[in-house]
Amino acid sequence: MLLKDKVVIITGATSGIGRGCAEVFGREGAKVVITGRDLRRMEEVKKALDHQGTDHLGLIMDAGREDDNKRMVEEVIDKFGRIDILINNAG
Repeated sequence: MLLKDKVVIITGATSGIGRGCAEVFGREGAKVVITGRDLRRMEEVKKALDHQGTDHLGLIMDAGREDDNKRMVEEVIDKFGRIDILINNAG
């Protein structure tokens, strides 16, 4: 596993390229943080990550809002203790 225990944040991860990145990073052993604005799609991605055994955190947020980004960083640090990789895919 190339990314074992690395912590990756992927904004805009509830569809398309972001979702694909989340699934690949998870398969490679990363702890995956997915963000997006659509709760229904978030739940679908979380189920897919659960199915493949990926340790993950899903956050409903708008990457264009400073307060949402601050909250995201705080929640990721609280859960995983660090951030290793950021994929700014939103928008």
